[in-house]
Amino acid sequence: MKVRTGDSKSDETAAHSSSAFAGAQYLMGLQLFVRLATFSTNAVAFRLAGSSAFGVASIKLELLLSTILFLSRESIRSALLRIEPEEDAQRPSAREQRIINAASVSLAIGGLLAGALYVVYGRDGQSAIPYYSESIAVYVLAAWIELLVEPLYVLSRSRVLFQLQARCESVAVCAKCAIVALVLLVGNNKGSDKENEFRLLAFALGQFGYATSILLAYAWFMKPILGYPVFRCYVPRRVSFDSGFWYIGRQMRSLIAVFMGQSLLKHVLTQGDSMVMSRLARDSDMGVFALVSNYASIPARILFLPLEEAARAVFTRSDARMSMTVLTTLSKLQLLLGCLFCVFGGLYAPVVMPLIDNKNGAENARILSAYAMYLPLLGLNGFLEAFVHSVASKRQLLWVNIWMAACSVVYISLSTMLLGAWNMGALGMVLANMANMSLRIAYCFWFAQRWFISRGIALPTAPKIAPHPAVLVSCFIAALVSVVIVKSIGSTTFIGRLAALALGSALALV
Repeated sequence: MKVRTGDSKSDETAAHSSSAFAGAQYLMGLQLFVRLATFSTNAVAFRLAGSSAFGVASIKLELLLSTILFLSRESIRSALLRIEPEEDAQRPSAREQRIINAASVSLAIGGLLAGALYVVYGRDGQSAIPYYSESIAVYVLAAWIELLVEPLYVLSRSRVLFQLQARCESVAVCAKCAIVALVLLVGNNKGSDKENEFRLLAFALGQFGYATSILLAYAWFMKPILGYPVFRCYVPRRVSFDSGFWYIGRQMRSLIAVFMGQSLLKHVLTQGDSMVMSRLARDSDMGVFALVSNYASIPARILFLPLEEAARAVFTRSDARMSMTVLTTLSKLQLLLGCLFCVFGGLYAPVVMPLIDNKNGAENARILSAYAMYLPLLGLNGFLEAFVHSVASKRQLLWVNIWMAACSVVYISLSTMLLGAWNMGALGMVLANMANMSLRIAYCFWFAQRWFISRGIALPTAPKIAPHPAVLVSCFIAALVSVVIVKSIGSTTFIGRLAALALGSALALV
């Protein structure tokens, strides 16, 4: 049996950390491409499909899709990250077979969820939008096809193949955007006096194209890398464990059970706004919220998610001091980006929204400004929760679940009051999200403080994490200049708005 010394283990940890953050650049490039492609497609889709169909597709049907995918695979992915490669494993293929066996559970769970949710959505009632029932069926089928990617995805992630992941998802995104735009254009050309009858079906067919494309892409690109036929990734086999031969080991089963409950709570927290809006909001209100959140979340998708994924991998396999260094660095970066989002996102929202939606640009600008204030909380919470989920013990994860359950109750109650009783629409959902994220950040900070102190490491003080005073002064000056720009030329004509955005972009770069 090969014994690793402390130095070799540290070298391995450092190498893994370097590989993870080096791979994050591919994920950032992927997210940049995805968000730009989605941005362009949404601009076309919102105009051709209308706010009602856009809202149903972006809120109701995306909730259906995310429920199937998230609850089927998130707990498996989180559990696989916590399993270290074993020193006396028979051979590398034995460990990969364990990964394949665990990933196969996602397919079974996804099949049951897909059938159950199809029945629930089918009983929910008919919509005035054509092809509503057919769109539900296509979304359910697309979700299960996308789950077929899971064994190949987890194998690629275990080998740190970020570049392959970016390549496959880029192909799928291109297919989805092309199909959505093509179907909407075909439906729009059938008649000018009627609404586009394919306005909802286009989104369903686009999602089906995405699922099919990403499955074929992973199979094609993984085939020469695996060293064995692709079909073996879908064949569970018993593997040797200490207690005998099993498909899934005892440690993996217990972790999956813990993360399953955590995934359910996290899904309620992350999709709570969609759940509430799908029940209480009008289709047009859902469309406005979806439009604003899609555009405003571009920085989060491009920057936060890749870094969060890389940080999660580092936290899982690093010692306490390296974890503190990574967490402090990411917190500094997030606070710096938060200053930029609040200044430029909040002040230039009245310039951007009229370019997208002429009818309700002013009202939607208020929602976009509020969402810009919400982004720093979103990013900070992502890093902190990645740390908590990576280092917490099973008992601690249970307490995390309890706190998340309490947050979900507060969040749903508050959002229901703001959306239903006070009729605040999409703005109320953004405010509820801010309150929810603040509660989650507070708990994660408390957990991190106790975890590091128990290991003899003190958390850095606020001045060490906060942006440099010169940066704060620069942001304040930029805000004053931006107010002058927006008031003078940003609220007049189309050319004036474009000029204001150009000046604002130059100011942000300076």
